Amino acid sequence: MSKTEQKQIFLKPYKQVSDLENALKTVRQTNFDKMAVSVIGNLGEDYINDSKELKTIENQLRLFFRELLGLNTAFDTFYNPELGRLFVAGFLVETFLNSVGNRGIGELSGGPYGILRGFGITEKDAIASISKLKDKTYLLVARGNRSDIQKLENQLGNQLEDKLGN
Repeated sequence: MSKTEQKQIFLKPYKQVSDLENALKTVRQTNFDKMAVSVIGNLGEDYINDSKELKTIENQLRLFFRELLGLNTAFDTFYNPELGRLFVAGFLVETFLNSVGNRGIGELSGGPYGILRGFGITEKDAIASISKLKDKTYLLVARGNRSDIQKLENQLGNQLEDKLGN
């Protein structure tokens, strides 16, 4: 009987989109066995009242992430009252948009925090990550087996402690 290995999470913030892009290229070039990758970002309050401008930035981001993560990469945006307009690309889109009542989890106060905690991120790191999202820092989230996560950590650096100042 085979034993299923528990999945682990890698979470790393990036302030500059160019650093995020380089990290995603590294992930894409490395042959990770069954690793799922997502990016969470904050567009802030800039696109609440201008739906044409929001559609333009959504299309640009969708193309950007499909180029870096693959053509089938899911992408969506939603408004969170605590953080502003967030976007999610990759495997976490479905989780953030999963309905609770008439709203997606990501749209609820505390929703992004709860999702991170649900994936096993410590309370301290989840709070720090939400703070980084408020500052419009991008969060790279990868989920995979222990060996792939360790390879990713080796290539991209240590997890949150490096960038969050823990």
